[in-house]
Amino acid sequence: MPELTLVLEASTGTGSVALLRGGALVAETEVAMRGHDGERLMPSVVQLLAERGVPASALARVICGAGPGGFTSLRIAAALAKGVADSLGIELWAASSLALLAASDEGLGDGRGGREPAALAPSGGREPAALAPSGGGDTRSRNVGGSAPSAEDADGAVIAVIDALRGEWYCQRFVRSAEGVIVADGEPGLMARPALASVAAGAGARVVGMGGDTFAGGRNAVPLARDVARLVPGPLLAPVALDTWEPDYGRLAEAQVKWEKAHGRSLGATG
Repeated sequence: MPELTLVLEASTGTGSVALLRGGALVAETEVAMRGHDGERLMPSVVQLLAERGVPASALARVICGAGPGGFTSLRIAAALAKGVADSLGIELWAASSLALLAASDEGLGDGRGGREPAALAPSGGREPAALAPSGGGDTRSRNVGGSAPSAEDADGAVIAVIDALRGEWYCQRFVRSAEGVIVADGEPGLMARPALASVAAGAGARVVGMGGDTFAGGRNAVPLARDVARLVPGPLLAPVALDTWEPDYGRLAEAQVKWEKAHGRSLGATG
């Protein structure tokens, strides 16, 4: 019987939890990550497993949305995912939250290149690759648009976007590979609306994500845990090291920015 995977995604104000058996969705739920006086992600995990009669010990791995996105919600999900993986002695995987948005777009197909859903292969103890921690660095990129889309993939090209506040969006372009698999075409970036609209138009790509419907031909959406099933292991979905992995916060937290501005120095600096 295919293995069970728990998936947590909380890069935006709408968090989600999914339980997969192999590549098939068993159950899912959504949870508000903002505007409440208590943490609701863990209770949602407990309730989902209980409703399906699944003991935590039956899980083979846990996958966490890797961002970029909201600092607090990403940190909550990452801490929870690490705690589950550590306590059960199972693998921790990370999935690009922008890739989850791209995977939700029907124009890109199921993202598995026609493959039947299958259990994720264990890493076998090898050193995880891809999805390196951001270390709070800047995700700005001059290659969000990627190369011009070919006739083969132009109709399926999307730019996935997550609201970064301050009038900017985290964004990355995705297309179908020759095998029909969802792949990134260019690095993630941080862009203001005029630049993002220009890049999307120039690349022939639909904007999909938070506020996506405010762009011509775009669609509003949030990353959902369930769409991990539409990705294949690789740069966008990979096992990560439990002791060192951190999600990609995209940039410094608002609280840190305000603190550094008020104190005139970087947080942690002694001088």
